[in-house]
Amino acid sequence: MNTVLIIAIVLISIVAVVLLGVFLMFKFNMINRFPQFSRKLESIYPHTIGKATPQKNEIAISAIESIILKDGSGADLALTRPNQMQLSERRYREISVRGVTAIGQVAQGAMPILAQAQTLGEIARAAPDGLFAATAPIQDLMKYADGTVGSIVMEGKKIAEHAGFAEVALKAVNPAAVLGASMQAMAFVSGQYYMNEISKQLKGVDRKLDKLIGYHHDEKIGILRNINRELSEITSKANVDAADIIACQNMGKQCGEIYYEYYTRLESVNVAVKERWLNKHKELRELGTSVDDSEINFSIQMCHQASLLREKSKLAEIAVRLKIGTGQERFITEQVEALRKLNDEAFHRDTHRYIEEHYAPVLEKAEKIADSRKLPLLFGDVTIEASNIQRRKDAIKEKVRDDDNADDISEKMLLFLTKSQETLVLIGDTPDSQRVFVFDDEANELD
Repeated sequence: MNTVLIIAIVLISIVAVVLLGVFLMFKFNMINRFPQFSRKLESIYPHTIGKATPQKNEIAISAIESIILKDGSGADLALTRPNQMQLSERRYREISVRGVTAIGQVAQGAMPILAQAQTLGEIARAAPDGLFAATAPIQDLMKYADGTVGSIVMEGKKIAEHAGFAEVALKAVNPAAVLGASMQAMAFVSGQYYMNEISKQLKGVDRKLDKLIGYHHDEKIGILRNINRELSEITSKANVDAADIIACQNMGKQCGEIYYEYYTRLESVNVAVKERWLNKHKELRELGTSVDDSEINFSIQMCHQASLLREKSKLAEIAVRLKIGTGQERFITEQVEALRKLNDEAFHRDTHRYIEEHYAPVLEKAEKIADSRKLPLLFGDVTIEASNIQRRKDAIKEKVRDDDNADDISEKMLLFLTKSQETLVLIGDTPDSQRVFVFDDEANELD
C-alpha cells in the first residue's frame, strides 16, 4: 500500500470520528455546553444544528376532554366539556370584557351579569369544538387573570402527550387568561354596584345619627357622622386606589372602638329604684325615670349604629378591592372570611335580643311593684306607669326596625363571592373570539 493511500485512509477516519463525535454531542444535548463551538457549527450547518426537534402532531380542540388549570398556590380548576344533551336548556348570560354595557347596568342598579340569557344549546352552536365549563367561586376564578398558570390537557381519559396551550391548537389564546379577565371585569362592575348600594344605605344611617344629637355625647356621634360622610365619598368615587382601602380600614377600627365603649356602658347598666311601702304608683314613675337616666335606649342605638358602620366599612373595603381587581384576589378572600365572622357577632344583626335582655329585669321589677300595691284608691292606678315603661322598650325597637327592613347588602356580597359560579368558556382561534358566560339563577328559576 503506497503512502498516498495510507494518508487518505487516515484523513477519512479522522473526519468520520469528528462527525460521529458531533452527532453524539448533539444527540445528548452536549452542544450547548460549548457555546462558541455551537455557534461555529450553526454557521456551517444552519438547518441542522441548534434547532429544536419537530413537534409531534398538535391535538385538535375537538379531541380535548378537559384542561386542568393550576394557580400559583397549586389549586386546581378543571375546564371540562358540559353535557349538552342533558343541560341544553340551562340559561347563561355573557360577561362582556370589552364592552361598556356593564357600566350602563351599574348606573341602573342592575347586577353585573350581562346580555340576554341564552341556552347552553344556543351557545354551543357558536363553538362546536371549543366549549368548556368550570365551577368555582368568583374570588377563585379571578386568580387566572394573568394567564400565568400551568395546565394539563386531558385527551380522552388520559393526560395528553403535549401539555400547555400552544401544543393543543390554542397558539393565539389562553382559556385561563380569558376566564380570569372576564371574572376581573365582573368583579370591577360588581365593586361599583356594591359601592352604589352602600352609598344609598349610608343616607339612612346619617338620618339616624342626626336624631341622636342632644344626648350629651356629641363628640362620639360626630365621629360616627364623619365616618358615614367619608364612606359616602369613597363609595361615590369613579376611581379608587389603595388609599381608599386604608381609609376604610381606619374607619372600621374607629367604629369598633366606639362600639365597645357603648357596649361596656350597656353591660354595666343597673336600673335601681327606691322601694316605697304604699305609693307604688310613684315607685313605678321613678323606675321609668331611672330607665331614662341610665340611657339604655341611647346606648343601644350607639352600639347599633357603630356596629352597622363597622360592617359598612368592611363592605366598602371589599367593594374597592373588587373594583381594583388584579392582585386583590387573596385579600378579598381574607376579607370575606373577616366579614363572615363580623356578621356572626354583629350587634346590629341581633339588636332585638339585646333589647329583650336589658329590658327583661326592668319589666320584671315593674311587674313586682305593680303586684305589691296595697292601697290603690289612695295612691292611684299603677297601670299607666307600668305601660310607660313598656312604651320605652317599644320605642327603641321601633327605632332600629327600619334597618332590619333594609336590603341585606352584606349577605348579597358574601353569596356573590363565595357561591360556586357555573361558568362557560367558549374557546376560539383568537383572543377576540373567546367568550365567557355565567349561569343565570333568575332565568333558570323562571323556566
